[in-house]
Amino acid sequence: MTSVRSRWLAAAVILLCAAAGGTAARERAQAQDSQAKPTADLPGKAFFEQRCSTCHGLDAGGAMGPNIQGIPFRLGADTVKGIIKNGMGGGGMPAFAGQLDDAQIQQIVDYLLTLQHKDTAAITGDPSKGKDIYDASGCASCHTIAGQGGDAGPELTTVGSLRGAGYLKNAVLYPGTDLPQEHIFVESGGQLDYLFIHLVTKDGKAYDGTRAAEDSFRIVIKDAKGNFLSFRKADLRALDKEPGKSVMPSVKGKLTDDQVNDLVAYLASLKVAQ
Repeated sequence: MTSVRSRWLAAAVILLCAAAGGTAARERAQAQDSQAKPTADLPGKAFFEQRCSTCHGLDAGGAMGPNIQGIPFRLGADTVKGIIKNGMGGGGMPAFAGQLDDAQIQQIVDYLLTLQHKDTAAITGDPSKGKDIYDASGCASCHTIAGQGGDAGPELTTVGSLRGAGYLKNAVLYPGTDLPQEHIFVESGGQLDYLFIHLVTKDGKAYDGTRAAEDSFRIVIKDAKGNFLSFRKADLRALDKEPGKSVMPSVKGKLTDDQVNDLVAYLASLKVAQ
C-alpha cells in the first residue's frame, strides 16, 4: 500500500513539475525576439484579433474576458499555450484545438509577449526601506532574488520589469485574488492548479496549500514551504476549496500604508539589468 501511495504521489509531483513549462529567461528571450519586430508585423496579432479580441479586447486589455496583456510573463508561455489549446473548466474559456494549430497558438503567445499590462499606479515609497521590510517580513523564505532565497513562490529577480506598482500592491495585500481557479492544461503535459485548499484530518490536524492533484479518492496539496502532502479523502474531516485565497500571507494589517508603499517600491526596483 505504501509503495502504491508513493508511486501515486511521485506521479502527481512529476505532472506538476512538467506543467511548470518554460523558464523566465526563455520567456524574456521570446519577448525580446517578438519586440524586435513591429507589433503590426506579427502574424499572431491577426489570429488574436480574429479569435480572442471579442472577449479580451483588441489590445488584450479586457472586455467580456479579463485583461491578458503580458500574461505569458505571469503564467508562463507553455501554460498560456495550454489554456488556448484546451480551454479552462467552467465554460468560460473555450478550447481552440481544432480551430488553431500549434504554430498559430505559438504566434498568439508571441504577440501577447509584446503587450505589457498598462499599470499606471505611481511608486511613492522608498526602495531602500522596502528592502529592509522585505527581509524583516521573511519574504525570502519563499521567493528568490538573484539566486538567494526559497523556491516555494515565484522568483522576483526581475519582477519590476514585468509588473507595475498597482499589480504589486494588490499582490501583497490580496494574494490569490487574480489567479485562475480552474485546472490549466499545459502544452508540455500535465496541468497547473492555483486553487487554495484548507483541510482537516480526522485527528484534528489542519493543513493549507495549493491543489497539486486530485481524484475521487485522494488529494495532493503543495504547502507554503513547497512540500507536497498527500491525503486520502476518507481520512479527512473537512476539505474546503477557497478560491481567491493563497498560501502567500497578506501584509494587510501587518504593515502600515507607508510600509506597504516602501515594499512595493523595492519590488518595482527589481528589473532586468540594462
